[in-house]
Amino acid sequence: MRLDPEIRRGLILDAAEQLLAERDPLLVTFDQVAEAAGVSRALVHTYLGDRRGLLDAVQVRIVGRMDTWVGHSLRRATTPAGRVRAITGALFAFVEADRDAWGVLVASGGLDHPALHGVRGRWCAALADGTSPTDIGIQAAVVALIGGVGGWVNRGAEPDQVSDTLVRLLPT
Repeated sequence: MRLDPEIRRGLILDAAEQLLAERDPLLVTFDQVAEAAGVSRALVHTYLGDRRGLLDAVQVRIVGRMDTWVGHSLRRATTPAGRVRAITGALFAFVEADRDAWGVLVASGGLDHPALHGVRGRWCAALADGTSPTDIGIQAAVVALIGGVGGWVNRGAEPDQVSDTLVRLLPT
């Protein structure tokens, strides 16, 4: 029986993400991904193209999962300060729950991926609350959170402490 192409692509991405988490992303080969996914090297190329396509697909997938975590929290927040707390809490939870994925995103250059730029823009817009999402304080809060969350989680920082600091960056 033949697998649905999206399921096969998902299995290939599962294997790629796992390998990228275990090894230096620059050293993971298509042969390794193919072997881990139980498919041919040619099939990996068919689904993902080249190395950039492989990294791109894995990064987009991780950013999507992260954005989903944040989205669930943001829907319940009603004030800018509450939204900062929602984004912070969700990012902390995501990094704690999926350290491997966060590590892949960081190690593979995913913090500068266009998908994450889009997410960052949406989060800035969520914090704007009548002001401009291009406000430097809003942008600084979101960029600081994305850039710092991995280290803060590793050091055992409390999300509320980070939120309280970031709220002070918002326009009043």
